[in-house]
Amino acid sequence: MEKRYKLPDMEYKFSIQSVGKETGINWVGDFVYKRPTINERSLIELMKTRLNGDLNTIDPNIAYLNAAMAHLRFTLKDSPEWWKDSDFGGALFDVNIIADVYEKCIDFEKAWSDRVLSGKPEKVEESHERSIGDSTQSANA
Repeated sequence: MEKRYKLPDMEYKFSIQSVGKETGINWVGDFVYKRPTINERSLIELMKTRLNGDLNTIDPNIAYLNAAMAHLRFTLKDSPEWWKDSDFGGALFDVNIIADVYEKCIDFEKAWSDRVLSGKPEKVEESHERSIGDSTQSANA
């Protein structure tokens, strides 16, 4: 009988504690990220396209920021009140806070893909503890 492997968790819990480079505010909070479904990927691309408009002249830093905000809007399933109140980062002045949250999510995506696409089926079912971000937290905490 062929062994079936369970995919690693699609959710990742993490915390941030970062000082805004523009405001000096110490932003602290817990987030829950979930890998986007096909429908959510479509919504992310639609929002990114709407935010970017004319891709030929948009500043690359703004394009990155738009990609981050679109991605986070549809993939953060839980977040601190200050994040929700800031229109999912859009009303913040501190770009580095959006980048910090986004980078944690992208790091999880890379680690998840590396595990699943490693070519080694046994790696798929390795411990579900996260080796990125806060190593003291587990995905099932």
